[in-house]
Amino acid sequence: MLDRTNCEVWGYDFTVSGWAKQMNNTFATRAHFTQAGISNVTDKNRSPPFYSVSDIMRANGHKYIDIMKMDIEGSEFDALGAFLGDYSTLEALPVGQLLLEIHIQEVQKDDPFTRPHTLRTWVAFWESLEAKGLREVMVEPNLLGNFWYQSPVFAEITLINVADKRNLLLNL
Repeated sequence: MLDRTNCEVWGYDFTVSGWAKQMNNTFATRAHFTQAGISNVTDKNRSPPFYSVSDIMRANGHKYIDIMKMDIEGSEFDALGAFLGDYSTLEALPVGQLLLEIHIQEVQKDDPFTRPHTLRTWVAFWESLEAKGLREVMVEPNLLGNFWYQSPVFAEITLINVADKRNLLLNL
């Protein structure tokens, strides 16, 4: 994406300390990385620190994100729930596309995050995304993760924000 556009990319990951070695250094001014986790609340005392999506947007001076990719290993329900709450007064979320890996594993007692416990809570979560304009346009099973767990527990989902006029896909 950096090679084909003039975009800037912000990456956050608490499991690694930087971009992959194969990234071309000519993109260094447009590729920003922070070793940090994404969560429903900001906790700078953790090591590495964890941030809410809204706090990251504020820290970067962002009012809108064209494409947000989230693969946060089960924390997506907490992080997106907080994000929805932070923008509850807006008709649409300030995101054009959301590329999301969803984790549908059984809830464990020692999980550091929450997941829907029932079909009803899962549907309520999904409807809260739709209420803010996000519409699913693609679902793909994550075959590697599903093979590892011997069960269909991961899916890659693309959602388009049809309620936000700034969405690049709606203005082609």
